[in-house]
Amino acid sequence: MKSIKKGGALLAAFMLTAQTLTMANASADAVCFVLREFGDKIALFEEGVEEPLAVYNTSPDDLYPADAALLREGIRLQSRAEVSRLLEDLDLE
Repeated sequence: MKSIKKGGALLAAFMLTAQTLTMANASADAVCFVLREFGDKIALFEEGVEEPLAVYNTSPDDLYPADAALLREGIRLQSRAEVSRLLEDLDLE
């Protein structure tokens, strides 16, 4: 009977650890990003932060006019996965 209690305690500890990791990943991914013009380049910012996370060599002038217009206003992205997809779609360097 004691081994069942120990096993139950280990399972509970494991479940708590897994839940904590899931919550940490969710909160880390809850950060919003903004891709926008930055001088004559394009830069990625964490929302609300003035210092860019990354600056790309591609000029907004090298993109389709509709994409360049969106970048002037800033494109808000909800996750790192969205950032990756957009960077790939725009072929930013």
